[in-house]
Amino acid sequence: MIVNSERTIALTCPACQGIQQHRFSLFSISQKSLQLTCDCGFSQGHLRRLNKHFELDVLSIEGDRARILLPRRQFFGMPLIHLLSPISGQGLGYLGDPASVEEIILTGPAELFLESNDFANPTVMRDILTTLEDLAARDKIRCECDHSSIGIDVYFDQVELVCAYCGSVVKIGASTRQHQERIARVDEIVMEPCTSLFLGEWLKPLT
Repeated sequence: MIVNSERTIALTCPACQGIQQHRFSLFSISQKSLQLTCDCGFSQGHLRRLNKHFELDVLSIEGDRARILLPRRQFFGMPLIHLLSPISGQGLGYLGDPASVEEIILTGPAELFLESNDFANPTVMRDILTTLEDLAARDKIRCECDHSSIGIDVYFDQVELVCAYCGSVVKIGASTRQHQERIARVDEIVMEPCTSLFLGEWLKPLT
């Protein structure tokens, strides 16, 4: 079997607003960190190996720091990964084999590429994450605590929205068509400080 050792990461630069592609070898990234510098001279961050994960530490287009840990299996095995900020949920760029990254940049907005073995229902999970990304992009996900900072944790059959400041959690089922239809009816998610609830308990206040 022939393995393509080349990968490309494409990020939107906060300085020039352009999309900068960084091509690298899987072998080189295992030995030293990759400094991600745009052609305009702006330092976007770095990519490095961190134990059994790979750490992407970059600045979003809004200038906020975003740190993503990618499992080794995902980093090496997936042809294309849509990189999302764990804070805002907004897209940062793409990571994958060079041809897939080039194609998605040329063809426009991408869908999330998920492996079937990673989730109970990859199609439902993809649609729910896309919906949450859209809500976050419109500032429709927030916590009512004094220092709202919402992150997202993705599991086999559910997604959790977590406020990094107060610890409030909203759990969203992501394995059935009913789960998908429920989140599609939500216009805004406003979390109460220091609570842990399922989306169904929030549905009436949210719509």
